[in-house]
Amino acid sequence: MTSKNIIVKADRSFDPFAHDHLFYEYDVDITDDQINQILWLFKYKEKGQFEQLTTFKSINVLNLPLLKSLKEKIVHILKEHNLTLDNNWAQFYNKNSSHGLHNHYGSFYSGIIYLKGDNASPTIFRNSNLTSVYTHHFKKNVLLLFPSIVFHEVEKLKNDEERLIISFNTNR
Repeated sequence: MTSKNIIVKADRSFDPFAHDHLFYEYDVDITDDQINQILWLFKYKEKGQFEQLTTFKSINVLNLPLLKSLKEKIVHILKEHNLTLDNNWAQFYNKNSSHGLHNHYGSFYSGIIYLKGDNASPTIFRNSNLTSVYTHHFKKNVLLLFPSIVFHEVEKLKNDEERLIISFNTNR
């Protein structure tokens, strides 16, 4: 069973509760076998030989056999919001990786599922003027659902850390 948290933030300079910035957080159970199946996609690269790897535009990772139950959980969560799952992909970062400022224009909501990372870099969200910041720290086994139009980034990793996530887009 998943639990839902609406993110609370004391500093209202960037308010995830504002009408066009509703963020939701869900706990999801992810097994080591499921994480290892995703890591297998990147096994041909040795640690330190890359900055960032992605399955974007090559494979919808939630269609992998061991991820069927995770996909079902996500679809159930999305139904609560009258959303349907669109494309999805895995991102694997290590030392010196980053993901520049971007949004997912053309989708309604987007999601990040935090899979693996010790002291992994956070996802940084910016308001529409790109002036205020909301930092969402990496939380293993958490699904973060946010409006696709919100700009976000992952700054350059400072340590030789690894950060593994699944990202996805939705539509109505």
